Amino acid sequence: MIKNILHTLFAKIITSVIGLLTIVLVSQYLGAIGKGEQSIFLFNIVLLLLISTLVGNTTLIYLTPRHKFSDIFFPSFIWTVACLGILFIAFWLLNIPIITYPKQLFLITLMAAFSETNTNILIGKERIKQSNILKLISSTASILYIIILIFLNQFTSITDYINSLLIGYFLSLVCGIYLLRYEYKELQFNRFFNLNMFKTLFSLGFIKQLGNLSQQLNARMSFYLIALYSSSQALGVFSNGISITESTLLFSSSLALVQYSRLSNSKDEGYSKLITLLLTKANILLSFLALLILSLLPESFYTFVFGAEFSQVKQIIQLLFLGVLLLNATTTFTQYFASKGNFHIATIASTIGLIPTLVLGLLLIPRYGIAGAAISTTLSYTIIFLIEYYYFRKYSNAKLKDLIPKKEDFNYFITLIKTIKK
Repeated sequence: MIKNILHTLFAKIITSVIGLLTIVLVSQYLGAIGKGEQSIFLFNIVLLLLISTLVGNTTLIYLTPRHKFSDIFFPSFIWTVACLGILFIAFWLLNIPIITYPKQLFLITLMAAFSETNTNILIGKERIKQSNILKLISSTASILYIIILIFLNQFTSITDYINSLLIGYFLSLVCGIYLLRYEYKELQFNRFFNLNMFKTLFSLGFIKQLGNLSQQLNARMSFYLIALYSSSQALGVFSNGISITESTLLFSSSLALVQYSRLSNSKDEGYSKLITLLLTKANILLSFLALLILSLLPESFYTFVFGAEFSQVKQIIQLLFLGVLLLNATTTFTQYFASKGNFHIATIASTIGLIPTLVLGLLLIPRYGIAGAAISTTLSYTIIFLIEYYYFRKYSNAKLKDLIPKKEDFNYFITLIKTIKK
């Protein structure tokens, strides 16, 4: 298990580094306006991907060992193609301003959806290293294409970035089909539409995907509001600030693998509470230190890294400090509930958190711009934390003071990591 966890952590670190490098290059060469256009395009992909994989998301990991490849692939395929086809026609007819480059947007999402399906099936078959490699292919190919264009002095517009995504996701899709080539060869077309399996995938995936959709909207609804009430330049600055702060989630998301695997195989409620509190405190401590460093770095550092137009990045990081800190802590509560099969709690919290994002966003962004967006996002994350903490306290009887890190927690944490090697 430890090898798979370390391999997954390594893959996440590489992906994060590539993502950060992409942010830097887009900011430096396309400026704040280009970065804003890139942010809204990328977020549109994320939202469309969440909708188009409602049937066929991570529930495939659970179903893959239990069902034939044809039975789980075809319902996912049908939903993705039909869903994106209908949405493309709807957006084309409505001509929504924030849906930019619609043809490329839907083509990239289509390839990304099938790549995600392949990835989840690989994980379901316990081919973890191959799934991690598949995740790395798209981002690696994309950044290499951008770097080549920069050397040729040809990276000059958002269309160049979009082309890099097209290449990356195409290679990822081809590689995924190759890794699952034996499964694809054995596709049984007489099982093209399995209504019972479609219902199963839909029922299992809906609540989970609704939670993911709410969580993404909490983090990125401000993008749309900034685009509507401010400018692409302001959006570029805000997106860099929120991306930098959210990079601190890397540690908490990696710890989630440890926590979920431990708690899912334990019936000892006392042990589950202990592990959750321990990892929550680890998240709080490490994310606090990381956010503190990011907040104390001078403005000149961010203008050096991103460009002269990004001087407000430091202010955004400071305004998001508390919210992202609490979001890191919330990660462990979410895994605690998931290990008990209570997926709806995180969904409820994220959905309620949308209210301040939307209401305060409409009130603050037109008046205060990106500072107002940061404030509304922080309040949203705070509300999500309070709701999940309420339920965690209800189930475990934990006190708020139990979340404060203590000296002896370090030894407990080291012991926990060592037990995973067994």
